[in-house]
Amino acid sequence: MSKAAKAHMDRVAQLPCVVCMYKLGIETRPVSVHHVTVPADDFAVSPLCPEHHQGATGVHGLHRRGFERMWKLDETGLLALTNRAISEGR
Repeated sequence: MSKAAKAHMDRVAQLPCVVCMYKLGIETRPVSVHHVTVPADDFAVSPLCPEHHQGATGVHGLHRRGFERMWKLDETGLLALTNRAISEGR
């Protein structure tokens, strides 16, 4: 992993969960860094709390399509919210 990729992932790991923040109005930490793309791209990552990462309402718990239906968020939406959080200085 390059230094730039590590720095980006470290920055994203400091953000609150983007689903909690922008869909529920709360800031939840700690988070896991979720790779949005397959194969994994270390610059295409979003911060997700344990529930929204692997829980029953999460991207791995519901699988991609179920997550998209429930939260109205696809991969592009997750990345957009992550970029928004970074630009807001969260």
